[in-house]
Amino acid sequence: MRVTYFSIAAMLVIAATGALAQPTHSSSSYRPVPNGAEISAGGETVRAVFYAPGTVRILKWTKDGTDQKRSLSAVQTTLPKLKLSFAEKESAVVITSPNLRVEIKKTDGSVSFTAPDGHVLLAEQSAASFAPTGLPQEPKAFSIKQAFTLSPEEGIYGLGQHQDGAFDYRGKTVKLVQANTAAVTPMLVSSAGYGLFWDNYSKTVFSDDAKGASLWSEVADNVDYYFFAGPSIDATIKSYRKLTGEAPLYGKWAYGYWQSKEHYHTQAEILGVAKKYRELKIPVDAIVQDWNYWKGLENWGSTVWDSERYPDPKAMYDELHAKNFHVMTTIWEALGPASDIHKEMDKHGWLYSPVGWAGFKYYDAYNPAANDLFWKYLNKNIFGIGNDAWWMDSTEPDIVNALTKDSHEYEMKKVEDNHLGSFARYLNPYSLVVTESVYNNQRKTTDDKRVYILTRSTFAGQQRAAATTWSGDIGASWGVYAAQIPAGLNHSMAGIPYWTFDIGAYSLGCQGGVFSNGGKDPAYQELYTRMFQFGTFAPIFRSHGSETPREIWEFGEYSPVLEKFDNLRYRLLPYIYSVAWQITHDGYSIMRGLPMDFPADKKTYGISDQFLFGPSLMAAPVTTPMYHREPEQSIIVGSENFRTADGKPGLKATYFCDDHWGKVCHEAIEPTVDLFWYTGWPSFIKDPHFSMRWEGKLVVAKSGTYRFDLRSFGPKKVYLDGKEITHNYDSMGSWTVPLTLEAGKQYDFKFETSNAVLGAFRAQVYWKTPDIHARDAAPLPANTPKTRDVYLPAGTSWIDFWTGKGMTGGQTITADAPIETMPLMVRAGSIVPMGPYLQYATEKKADPIELRIYPGTDGHFTLYEDQDETYAYEKGVYATISFTWNDKARTLTIADRKGKFPGMLEKRNFKLVLVSQGRGTGVEITANADKTVSYDGKKQVITLK
Repeated sequence: MRVTYFSIAAMLVIAATGALAQPTHSSSSYRPVPNGAEISAGGETVRAVFYAPGTVRILKWTKDGTDQKRSLSAVQTTLPKLKLSFAEKESAVVITSPNLRVEIKKTDGSVSFTAPDGHVLLAEQSAASFAPTGLPQEPKAFSIKQAFTLSPEEGIYGLGQHQDGAFDYRGKTVKLVQANTAAVTPMLVSSAGYGLFWDNYSKTVFSDDAKGASLWSEVADNVDYYFFAGPSIDATIKSYRKLTGEAPLYGKWAYGYWQSKEHYHTQAEILGVAKKYRELKIPVDAIVQDWNYWKGLENWGSTVWDSERYPDPKAMYDELHAKNFHVMTTIWEALGPASDIHKEMDKHGWLYSPVGWAGFKYYDAYNPAANDLFWKYLNKNIFGIGNDAWWMDSTEPDIVNALTKDSHEYEMKKVEDNHLGSFARYLNPYSLVVTESVYNNQRKTTDDKRVYILTRSTFAGQQRAAATTWSGDIGASWGVYAAQIPAGLNHSMAGIPYWTFDIGAYSLGCQGGVFSNGGKDPAYQELYTRMFQFGTFAPIFRSHGSETPREIWEFGEYSPVLEKFDNLRYRLLPYIYSVAWQITHDGYSIMRGLPMDFPADKKTYGISDQFLFGPSLMAAPVTTPMYHREPEQSIIVGSENFRTADGKPGLKATYFCDDHWGKVCHEAIEPTVDLFWYTGWPSFIKDPHFSMRWEGKLVVAKSGTYRFDLRSFGPKKVYLDGKEITHNYDSMGSWTVPLTLEAGKQYDFKFETSNAVLGAFRAQVYWKTPDIHARDAAPLPANTPKTRDVYLPAGTSWIDFWTGKGMTGGQTITADAPIETMPLMVRAGSIVPMGPYLQYATEKKADPIELRIYPGTDGHFTLYEDQDETYAYEKGVYATISFTWNDKARTLTIADRKGKFPGMLEKRNFKLVLVSQGRGTGVEITANADKTVSYDGKKQVITLK
């Protein structure tokens, strides 16, 4: 499934040569175009073109604009023959397909979209808005806006991944700009079943309030969007993928467990971890080599291994493969100055000029020739010696500072033009073009190994590049963890199915993390366990982070719980891999917000902490502590605690024009240490090499234990009475050892930090006070409930996975949630295939398969199998077996097998289990199946009583 860019304008010229639907008569009000029509109204030209019976493209431009548009996202290269009717009313032009009616008003060109039953799905409020950008990079372009009227009760979802905790975006404003923990897909879906893809690459803002909803983009030549009629969210996403590209199937191994950390430091270390997993018989398929396998910062992203720490990387890959591991290796588009790839890119002029935080420069991935050069090095030094998967880090791109949306936008707009144009225009799709280049180049190299890419940013169409998005460098806290669930759901509901997050979080005690006492803290281990349980039901199941080991055996009394859920993931692989096939074959989604399956139940519209994993399993992760109190966040040390030399509140701040506290360039009295410059520096800072010092007296109002939380990207030191205070936590931030301070006593205070790179600068002094320490030390009440509320959507009944107890839908229950389990409900009528216990995904054939049948209504499931690793499935080399449950007759029909592939089980066994209370429950294999069926590929009908 190779993909290329194309010009939609050119495509329409080509399409016009076919026998496509268009008006059969001339009219002064509208003009025919292939599969559509255009009119001029209110100073704008509006064109509507049908790409499918339920998909229409709306394009608007002014006399100073153009209809020309190169789409990086849309790859549908032909217009189908459609049955369309055209009508002209006094006030509007109407185009009707079997699935959708589009009406364009003659007065202002506003468009409405109506379902076949006559109800309006979505309507523009008025003409589009075109205004000068005011940007020197784009003097002839426009800032555009289109307003819409939404129905009062519908929910709006999608737009990518934004970690503000929001699920339904009604009444919200969302800025669509890439950042470390934000990923952009300008695609939204409605609980009413329709969707809208806004095809623009600049900064974009979605807003919804009492006046209506709108989409605004900073740079454009025209308004360009696609409307999908649905009638369901699944149908809309399927249409979106037909337009922008299907999501390829990963190798079966990718749906197992991924062991990662920041980072394995030597060849011996990563091999030792793999060896121990196999010795302990803990299931795992993938192991990850994160950054710093190269030699020094000057060789950042070189793709060349440090021979001292990795003496034989090919032998390393070979040994890991022999242990049945697949290996993912980190690659960067950021290239250190000593590397050969940097020098060759520089020779061609393919490097952006800014020097990043580790001394690197990014290459221009908008340039196809530069992408081919990038692949040359990847293939020679990594793929050619055995690599299985790509970790493409920091693809915002993090040229200088992608910490926040604002900082990323600010820095990117200072970069010179890329191969296609300005970064004001092409702010968001870097990750799309760079992942697609790696995907296409690997496909050109071989079809024997399926592509897998993990990356930190997303853009519309990126699903076609076999790319999974992870949610960035999150901090360890219950609130951050809870926000991952709606972030992942909206990412999926924007049409890109594969998403994951750092189980355990990237940072323990900084970047929003509160666990500065480390990975052995029982309070952190409780959080880790709950994140692991949620991760079991994420599309990709992956642990990763810094500061503490992440291997399953490292979590003491919680490790058996982790192993239990790891084994559950592997027993569910027949189910998961079959659903993954539906993603590729049918445009399906595995991580499913409840409105996708229960749009008639309005109570589901705002539920952000439950979801369906495939068609059958409803997960309800636990997002609050039940056993150990979460540490509180530290607070800024306020001006009331500081005194200057003359006794006034605040500190003397000295700024130095070098990074070693030498030449003074500015002095000031500041109330506290609280600087965070992420959109520019003050005028007195002329060079990235600078340093700072704050001095004064520290006074506390209460005697007791204090602990400083020092936040700076550079080195940081705090002194009391001339003595440097020791740190006992150092990462992106630092924590000091606890200190005993006396009330009223004045301590000489000094804080120093320095900077040597472009981009954001941070200098902040926080602390924990005796009161905070006292609250942290207080245990949770012994009677803290080990339960959570779970809403059971209406329209079906539900069965508890752990107990087999049946429940009616349309109610909220209090579900048991001790640390050993997580509420997991199964929809009645489900047929869930569960395989044997495995150490890795392809250890043995899934035989026998335990078919758990959850009665209460009729059901259906299709089991999919193939060769697990190659692209032969694209040529039809696979097999499916369909199961149908008739609840009234109590019969299971196993259909004739369709298809075949080398190595397929010609004969196999199914153990049928009719689930009831206490039977067919939990992770364990059911001891006595209701029936065992020997299956040779021919249809069978089995009765279960």
